[in-house]
Amino acid sequence: MDKPNLKPITCRLTAALLLSLSLWFTGVRDVEAFETKFDLNAGYRADDLNWNIASDLSGTATPNVLSELTWHTLRIAQLSGGLQMTGSNGLHFRATADYGWIRSGDNQDSDYLGDNRTLEFSRTNNDTSGDEVWDMSLAFGYRFRYIQGNKATCVLPLVGYSRHVQNLRITDANQTIPATGPIPGLDSTYQTRWEGGWLGVEFLTDTPNDVNAYFRWEHHWADYYAEANWNLRNDFEHPRSFEQEANGTGNVLSVGFVTVPNTNRWSIRVGLDYQRWTTDPGTNRVYFADGTIGMTRLNNVEWKSWALSLGLQRLM
Repeated sequence: MDKPNLKPITCRLTAALLLSLSLWFTGVRDVEAFETKFDLNAGYRADDLNWNIASDLSGTATPNVLSELTWHTLRIAQLSGGLQMTGSNGLHFRATADYGWIRSGDNQDSDYLGDNRTLEFSRTNNDTSGDEVWDMSLAFGYRFRYIQGNKATCVLPLVGYSRHVQNLRITDANQTIPATGPIPGLDSTYQTRWEGGWLGVEFLTDTPNDVNAYFRWEHHWADYYAEANWNLRNDFEHPRSFEQEANGTGNVLSVGFVTVPNTNRWSIRVGLDYQRWTTDPGTNRVYFADGTIGMTRLNNVEWKSWALSLGLQRLM
């Protein structure tokens, strides 16, 4: 079965985002006042990433899983910031970005001779540390505000565009199948990019004790691209040993609390984010040292992440 082409969806969402931008700037000219908020946060993030390839391009030859790499519990120290602008006519713009330092993590590289991950003939358990992740997102929407007494609830449909990057390094290899021990000199890299449009909705409501609660859900359509440098493989080209491409989707859930601004317009913000991304089957293109190129099927990629953050928000 042919995989669906998500590029038209991404293009339509990008067009919708540009149209929203145009409407927002048009609307701002007619707004007497608009609210601007800026926040800066620090937190802890943990990522899991997994991908596997087949032994041929169709994915039907034995083994149907030839090689699989898994990164487990990447421990990340993260800084993030955001800007929100909302006009008195309800038009809304936001931009967010974050950067994280990978402090530690585990990697496993397994190869198989049998279908469905059987007859494992090679396994290395490795370290991952010292590299980075970063994300950015732009979105536009319209805020609907409902007031009951002295309480307010806001509903905010959103259309956006985002990019998410993971720069991963594999070091300190230990061959566990067969159990031959450490492999000196491993310093391989694997760099990913998830990029595309998204649709979402956010709910913001007052709670007792002058605290606002929010919940946001985003559904993303993404073009996935990865590039690797397997430094110990002399039969591979360097610095680009292979690259992978696929269409993917992701869901992002965010919940948190923001205190009502004090007299100096500062608030405290606490947030929890969870995201899960996956791809359809794609392509794995290998570049050999002799100049030839090999192709096989990328079965799928899966990425899970959660982050806890604490920060300050300023009402400008």
